[in-house]
Amino acid sequence: MATSNPLTKQFLLAAKYQEIHALKQLQNSCASLTKLGDFVHQLQKERAMSNIFLASNRERFKTQLQEQIPLSSSAQTAFYDSLKQTFINDNADTGHTRLFNLITYSLQTLDALPELRNQIAQQNISAVHATQSFTQLIASLLNIILEAADGASDPKITRLLVAFFNFMQGKEYAGQERACGAQAFAASKFTTEQKQQLAHFVQEQNHSFDFFNEYADAHLLKCFASLTTHQVNNQVEQLRSLLQKLDDENAQPLSQLSEVWYEVTTTRIDIMHKIEQNIADQLIDTAAMQIACAQRSLNTNKQVLNNMAEQHIAPTFGQLAIKQPEPEISQNIAADKLNSNKSMYDLIIEQSQHIKQINQALLDAKKVISEQKVIHQAKYILIEQLKLTEEQAHKQLQKQAMDTHKTLFSVAQKIVQLSD
Repeated sequence: MATSNPLTKQFLLAAKYQEIHALKQLQNSCASLTKLGDFVHQLQKERAMSNIFLASNRERFKTQLQEQIPLSSSAQTAFYDSLKQTFINDNADTGHTRLFNLITYSLQTLDALPELRNQIAQQNISAVHATQSFTQLIASLLNIILEAADGASDPKITRLLVAFFNFMQGKEYAGQERACGAQAFAASKFTTEQKQQLAHFVQEQNHSFDFFNEYADAHLLKCFASLTTHQVNNQVEQLRSLLQKLDDENAQPLSQLSEVWYEVTTTRIDIMHKIEQNIADQLIDTAAMQIACAQRSLNTNKQVLNNMAEQHIAPTFGQLAIKQPEPEISQNIAADKLNSNKSMYDLIIEQSQHIKQINQALLDAKKVISEQKVIHQAKYILIEQLKLTEEQAHKQLQKQAMDTHKTLFSVAQKIVQLSD
């Protein structure tokens, strides 16, 4: 029976090397996402402080805001350094065109941050418009996580990235709620539109955390329980109720409560940030475990191939001339060849099954990622074309879905197709 082609062996091992390389690149990307999360966290704080500063006519949070800006800038620098180390180097992986384009767009939008800060310092911008500007910056950063999840090739890591994105999205809605409430307390009035916004932010937090619960593992769900059972939630609910009692012409000065609201909601969001860091750590640890598994599989394949090579050592011409193999020995050699070919066949089948299992496990998570990307893209189109806020764009999508009896994804998909 014919021996295996050496090229077959080379490609069998090359496939494992490629898998390990992709996992290492994914591990590095996860480390960058940790820095991204830290930067977003600081921007969210800066947004809330800016709201209080503007809505209170510079009376509150001036010092805190001045102290926060260097923290945001430091986190931004760390994020940029991580991006360069991960993606802009001689060993960087290829095939990330969409991710690179998205990072480029995000970096470009961040160039407007110094001017935004200057406008806030000079009070040349309203609290509402400042919030919108910060929210757009953060949205572009969060989309990097969604794109990274779409490009991931390992099902375990992909599921964790889906959980990570949805948790950070829920935390972002909590941040928007903090900014909205801070603005209302600082101004001592709360319009009907603001009340609707607040309700929207609470609803979307719950929706995002539902997605997180679906894709998180037992460890992360236990971490999340530390948030849901924390007493700070009761304080947030009390302040939410107080906010709903405010109106457009509230005569009661409640500006001092803006700081109470900020502290309480920040305590809750800081707990979220710790959970977020746990997810990021688990991403990196999971990537390390998957790399170790792939390395063990590679070593096993190498050992089998080495054994096969030893079994197929051909006798020299001199040995053949001295003594011909006995008939019984010839049968053993033939059996060895059969076993060797069977081992190679088993390795190939095992690798094929491994790839098939990965692809099948990826399907569900990739479907969710694809739908979320389309919905976010449709909202961005509505924001740009109709000059809407994120909340208004989301409500318009929901209304169209209800009016046409279609899913949110179907409506979003139609909007994206029409814009192409």
